Amino acid sequence: MAESRLKLVSKELNFDTVDATEVPRDRKGKHNPLMSKILADLQRISPTVALRIPRAALGSQKVANVRAALAREIKKTNLVIGTSVDDDYFYVWLKKA
Repeated sequence: MAESRLKLVSKELNFDTVDATEVPRDRKGKHNPLMSKILADLQRISPTVALRIPRAALGSQKVANVRAALAREIKKTNLVIGTSVDDDYFYVWLKKA
């Protein structure tokens, strides 16, 4: 299989090649475990309550980075959320669409 791909290129490549269909398309960044937990909880709560996540659960990550990661994940769903933060907690809740 690799030989057939290399025949398409006249010059030797610096790196190996793979079929584009084999390339992973999902991003699994350092926030992935936390985002998975938050999304799972958001899908199980009602819009009248908020998740209260201790800031210690965020580890050394800045709240702004966690919010950005959450925004990227929320884009993949049909959920509309709100977020807030105080000295001790990061809050996430469902908004009415």
